[in-house]
Amino acid sequence: MKAIVLVAVFATLRFLLLTPLHAQLLKEMHPSGFARITINVIHEDSSPVVEAKVGVGFNQTQNYWRDGHKFATKEIVTDANGIAIASGETTTGWITYGASKDGYYRTFGEELFLKRKGDRYEPWNLKKQLILKPILNPIPLYARKVQMLRIPVTGQPVGYDLIASDWIVPQGKGSVSDLTFTLQRKFEHVNKPFEASLMITFANDGDGIQPTIASPRHGSELRLPHYAPEGGYDAKLIKSTSRPAVDQMIIPASKDTLNYFFRVRTRKDGERMISAYYGKIDGDIDFDIINSDTALLFFTYYLNPNPNDRNMEFDPKRNLFRDLSWNERVTAP
Repeated sequence: MKAIVLVAVFATLRFLLLTPLHAQLLKEMHPSGFARITINVIHEDSSPVVEAKVGVGFNQTQNYWRDGHKFATKEIVTDANGIAIASGETTTGWITYGASKDGYYRTFGEELFLKRKGDRYEPWNLKKQLILKPILNPIPLYARKVQMLRIPVTGQPVGYDLIASDWIVPQGKGSVSDLTFTLQRKFEHVNKPFEASLMITFANDGDGIQPTIASPRHGSELRLPHYAPEGGYDAKLIKSTSRPAVDQMIIPASKDTLNYFFRVRTRKDGERMISAYYGKIDGDIDFDIINSDTALLFFTYYLNPNPNDRNMEFDPKRNLFRDLSWNERVTAP
């Protein structure tokens, strides 16, 4: 009986939300105001990008239940100084923006939420900068999203072959230990205190990993630099997660702005490096001990199979992995 009443109440409310009277009330609650934003589009060396297309979306939502979110988009071309100025009406102060040009990867700014003051939104004529990265030399790479991969053992190291995309024998079909994972966990129940760590190490002198920061929600389609660094690789990385006490939140293992470059299969002659394979990890390395008797592993990696080639610019149409499932496919460069 209660369920029937709730359905009836929801239906009545939804009807009221869709009436012209309610739409008018929403319009009065969210009157249009003006906003202005100045976008400076530059190259990676800070020089201006001329004749780039800049799109700015001004949110004009008044009745979300009926119309969903509505944006009015203004398109402007940058001038000789790489500047585009956009003005428009908005009911909420929510503004989106981005830039594109032939021969470059598209780039997107962070979402803006301006505050209304009188008949306009502040800060007025907000100045923002966008960097357009050039499309240089997209190449075939091994690229895969590793999703819910069960770590086969706890308390001892196990190697993962990035080209075979599998654990090394006897846990899988791989033959080269590119990344070595060692899981430690103390876990009884998700509601009780627990702790776990995942250590990533490497097989060869000169192998290693280094973090790099990039936002997952805005910036260039090519989120990381075109090339992996020559040096600066650490031989070990430790990720950890825990619930310190019953009434405390879980401390996650991953951070959404963390990404990595790595170097594997390094061969050296004394102190001189002869060859190595370079790669990148898009996003952080994450693991989940709650839904497994060991841990489930998550990370997205790219590997250049050409020795000493640090190019990390991936051509998604030429993935060296074939027949990946839909949730393993990598579409970002």
